[in-house]
Amino acid sequence: MKKLLLYGNILLCCVLTTKAQNNNGHVITFIAEVPLVIETGIYIDTLANGKNLTTISGKIKIALANRNRAIESDQYFKIAKPVDIRDLQKIEYCYFINNQTKKHWLSLPLQKTDASQFPYDGIIVDTSIRINEKITLQFRWKKNHTIIQQNVFSRPELLPTIFSYRQKNQFDSLDSRIKSKAVEDSKNILKGFDTLTKNRLIVLPGKQLEFLFKKISIHTDSCILFRLREIENKENTAWHLTGHLLTLNTIHSNSSYTLEVKYMGMDAFNNYRIDVLPFWYQTSWARLLFIISFALSITGLPYIFYRYKLRKEKQKRIQIQKQLKTVQSQLNPHFVYNALSSIEALVSGKENDRANEYLSAFSDIMRDTLRNSELLLISLSEDIEMLEKYISIEQLRFEFNYIMEIDTELDIDTIEFPPMLLQPTVENAVKHGVSGLGREGLIRILFLKNEKNLTVIIQDNGKEKNGNIKDGHGYGILFTKERIKHLKKLYQKEKIEYRIVYNENSTIVRFIFENWL
Repeated sequence: MKKLLLYGNILLCCVLTTKAQNNNGHVITFIAEVPLVIETGIYIDTLANGKNLTTISGKIKIALANRNRAIESDQYFKIAKPVDIRDLQKIEYCYFINNQTKKHWLSLPLQKTDASQFPYDGIIVDTSIRINEKITLQFRWKKNHTIIQQNVFSRPELLPTIFSYRQKNQFDSLDSRIKSKAVEDSKNILKGFDTLTKNRLIVLPGKQLEFLFKKISIHTDSCILFRLREIENKENTAWHLTGHLLTLNTIHSNSSYTLEVKYMGMDAFNNYRIDVLPFWYQTSWARLLFIISFALSITGLPYIFYRYKLRKEKQKRIQIQKQLKTVQSQLNPHFVYNALSSIEALVSGKENDRANEYLSAFSDIMRDTLRNSELLLISLSEDIEMLEKYISIEQLRFEFNYIMEIDTELDIDTIEFPPMLLQPTVENAVKHGVSGLGREGLIRILFLKNEKNLTVIIQDNGKEKNGNIKDGHGYGILFTKERIKHLKKLYQKEKIEYRIVYNENSTIVRFIFENWL
């Protein structure tokens, strides 16, 4: 643990043997222009961009650091030199959650206290933070409104991942505590461990299991919760705390288990299936010999053919997934080219402010696209959010209007959807439909539920399209058809229809996903 003492602009640090963590969480000190003390649960012990903190906990408190007393902290980060303590009264602050203002500009709560425990000189943020939310905290001079400090506190969804394992004998001579310490201190795979390539594992009878979790920069090793349940036992079992080395001593032969793991403070979890083979005495040799003889004489060849067919289908599915990802990746160059063309048009028209705004929003979309580049499906809500970002940057150039209507019966957070599948169609509606209409241009996007079917309608009020688009030879149309062709191969039970109707004063594109819900 560390104890910090700030006198004006002088920073003194010394290591303590006492523990700064209290009942509510861990205490972190930020040495910056405005020194801060943060109280939260489990967190990443490296700063993003050198000044932003990632927490796994759902609760966070931020207070001013006491400049007159020593501060007990689990960890401290030195970001910048603090301003003179007399200048704090010249500073005001505000904070946002996902760009929505939660507290407007206020003076710093400079309490004349001699507190030796959190929150020291006064709370400025005390809030819950949900998954994938971020809090932006800003400080500025009251006089000229110049921002002097900005920190972002985010809570991404993280899941622990098992990347290696080993089956060991019950009477292993190496103490588990020694191995746990070795895992905590090392980033390498321990000798004798094998890589885990899938979420199902077959174990020999009489063996114990050891798992190694993929390490990220969490400040403590003991941050993972797990529970082991027999598949036939539907009762919930308690969660147990472990580090990045997990040893299972209670698995029994001839049993199947589900292992669920999550980080402390998270609700989402990963699960793995463990099948333990039976001992020889747990089977009936006479029955086994009879079954084997009967199976070889009656079903041997069909079974071999069935296994061969399963293997071929699996290989085919993997190949289709690779092809789909290849087609999906082709979106980036086309999208980047069109976006840069739009930025060039704005710059050529000397609309530099709008070009800067376009470029900023474009970078957000590219980050989302890169993050989802390896995913075949994301939540419908995420795809709608990216779609709205794209529409907003095109509005900067063409000043059209749009309406988006979502059926209230659709749970868009749980519905899975191919990322950026709708974007080329919306792009066509902009470029070839409403781009020349100005504020008269209108794009309507509807998400409808019809029993188990999902229908998406994209309509624009543009005039008749050129021949290349109308004949279905435009890049966006060909790209969409190619993706749908691969999606149909991958999801054969869910039929996908793609229809385009050209009218004199409008174009209507309809996507129908049957049995998708």
